[in-house]
Amino acid sequence: MTKRLSDPTLQASDVDMISTDAGASPKKTKVSHDTKEQVDAYTISSPFLKDSRFEILYMATRARAETPRLLLEFVGAKYTSAAPVDWPASKTDTPFGLLPLLTHLKPDGSVFTLSETASINRYLAGLFELDGETLEEKAIVDTCYQCANDNVLNTFMSEVWVKGDFNNKENLDKAFEKIQPFLDGVERYLVKNGSNGYFVGSKTTYADLEWYEWIDHFATSYEDRQESMCSETNRPALFKLYTRLKQNSRLKAYAEGGRWEFRPTEPLLSLYSTGVVTENWERSFEFYTKTCGMECVFNKESVMCGEGARYMEFVVNSQEKTKFTVFCFGKSPKPCAESGKANADISFTVRSVQETHDRLVKKGVEFKMPPTKVPWGYMAQFLDPDGNLLTINSATSFDSEA
Repeated sequence: MTKRLSDPTLQASDVDMISTDAGASPKKTKVSHDTKEQVDAYTISSPFLKDSRFEILYMATRARAETPRLLLEFVGAKYTSAAPVDWPASKTDTPFGLLPLLTHLKPDGSVFTLSETASINRYLAGLFELDGETLEEKAIVDTCYQCANDNVLNTFMSEVWVKGDFNNKENLDKAFEKIQPFLDGVERYLVKNGSNGYFVGSKTTYADLEWYEWIDHFATSYEDRQESMCSETNRPALFKLYTRLKQNSRLKAYAEGGRWEFRPTEPLLSLYSTGVVTENWERSFEFYTKTCGMECVFNKESVMCGEGARYMEFVVNSQEKTKFTVFCFGKSPKPCAESGKANADISFTVRSVQETHDRLVKKGVEFKMPPTKVPWGYMAQFLDPDGNLLTINSATSFDSEA
């Protein structure tokens, strides 16, 4: 499972929320923003929310989970962004068999789970007071949010995404034409509030974050349409909302940090195997099967590493997922010859070998084998400080016919 942990240390003075008890909702208090010093700086003061942890389960993409992530980033909450490992088999673990799924781990040990994007956003907004103050303000926030979450989403789903070609000019022209009334509508709400970059008052709400995400998606994916859609001269109030949140220190750090692509903090999904290197694979085969009673589930020549090379996998029993491997170097061509003959050979499963390689290189890891195409996907290898060989493999099983 890939995870990304937000940085809870990025806190500043903005909102003071006090909980009456550990299980109660935070008490409403006055919200203020000091935009001269920081853009929408936000501090969690409630012990209940400070000690709460959240998890958003969704695929490693923006889509329906990005606004909940942005909301948690904005307030500086402790949360992880996780991707399911066994999907769709794990659908039964969710209320409706759908993602995203929010899990709220409360300080008292109780757990609350919630499905459906709109419900998740409204729940988080209620916890962190990112909503209107009055009934009318709440209604304005809700209608502006729903316009994006329903109308804009459905338009792009029907006109662009379900048709496969996301860059088809004719499809995009139809989609952007159809969303013009929605953009004009939210512009009017923003102008009515004084064109200050907020839908209500001078306070960020979940509707602000939803529209920020849509405009940011358009700006990064369809840059050529930005000027006519939302700019200083076209819908300037909406553009002000976008640029205001674009300057927010937490949202900026989140985007520049690579969003979900480079942030899980734990790059490894699971331990695939651990094993040894041998000089005589036949002797090792006899030892681990007949002497140790293990079952050999994979036994093939390793064409990548020269004549005589062999790779084998053993399990203690049929229920065992982690493999014990035995590898015999042959007359090894590069890159195998350069990877070193370590005494230990440990393999981890990752979602993307290339992305994990790039992230580890940034941390100073020197790879002996760069990301390389192999019959089962991709792999790369590096050494730990003691010279043990560590392998990362793409998250696919070995192809027995390869």
